[in-house]
Amino acid sequence: MITRVATFAMSERMLEASLRTQSRMSEAQLQQASGAVSTDYGGLGRSAGTLVSLEVSLARSKSQSSAAEEAGNRVQVMYDAVGSMNELMSSFRTSLSSAISAGGDDDATLAATAQSLLEEFASLLNTRFEGRYLFAGSDTGTAPVNLSAYAATDAATQDTSYYQGNSVKASVALSSERTLTYGVTGDASAFEQALRALSAIANATTPPDTATLQAISDLTVDAIDQLAVVQAKLSIDAATLERSTAAQTDYQDEATSLISAINGADVTAIAVELSSYETQLQASYSALAKVQSLNLMDYLN
Repeated sequence: MITRVATFAMSERMLEASLRTQSRMSEAQLQQASGAVSTDYGGLGRSAGTLVSLEVSLARSKSQSSAAEEAGNRVQVMYDAVGSMNELMSSFRTSLSSAISAGGDDDATLAATAQSLLEEFASLLNTRFEGRYLFAGSDTGTAPVNLSAYAATDAATQDTSYYQGNSVKASVALSSERTLTYGVTGDASAFEQALRALSAIANATTPPDTATLQAISDLTVDAIDQLAVVQAKLSIDAATLERSTAAQTDYQDEATSLISAINGADVTAIAVELSSYETQLQASYSALAKVQSLNLMDYLN
C-alpha cells in the first residue's frame, strides 16, 4: 500500500464534517416530507410539554364538538316530530269543533279520525334516529309508546300507561365544566294530554255528549299549548348546542394554529437549507477525494 503524505488527520476531519452535514440534510428531508419540525417530542425540547397539552386539549375539544353535533341532530329530529304532533292536534281540534257544532251527529267519523290520529301521534313518539328511540329517555332501545293496552276514556284522569321508557333525559358534555341535559321523554304532560284527548274519543264506549266533547276540546287546547312549550325548549337546546359546536370549532382552529407554530416546519426555508447542504456535501466530497488521491509517489516522481 502506498503511504499518503500526512493526510490521515485531515481526511478524518473532512469525513466527520461531511457526515454531520449529511445527518442534518437527512433531518431536513424528513421535516420536508412530514411537515413537522420533529417526529417525536424529544426533538422539541422545552416546547414538548406545551405541544402535548395542546394536542390533548384539541382531541378533547373535537370529541366534545362531535358529541354536541350529534345531540343537535337528535334535537332537530325531535323538534320536527313535535311540530308534526302539534299539527295533528290542531287538526283534531278542528274536527272536535265541527262535531260540537253539529251536536255529535257524526260520532263514527270523529271516532275513526281520533283513532287514526292516535296511531299517528304514537308513531311520532316512537321516532327512531340513528338506532335510538328519541323519546324513550335513556332506554333508547325500547319503543316508548305501546297502545296495545292503552284505552284512556276519562278526559279528566291522567294516564301514562302507554309509556315504556324511563324519565332519564339525555345529556352531553359541552366542556369540562358544563353539561347540557336536553330533549324530552314520552311521558311529558304535553304528550300525555294529547294521547288522552285522542283516546277519549277513539276508545269511547258510548257516543260523547256535547259537554264531554267540550271537555276533550279544552284538553286538546291545553295539549297544543304544552306542545308549543316543548318545541320552544327543544329550540333553545338546539341553539345552545349550535353555539357550543361553533365555539369548539373556533378553539380547534386556534389550537391547530398554535400546534403548527410549535412543530410546523417551514417547507420553503427547508428547501433553501437542503440546497445549501447539497452544495456543501458536493464540495466536501470533492475536497475529500482530492486529499485522498495524494500519495508519496506523486512527490517522488
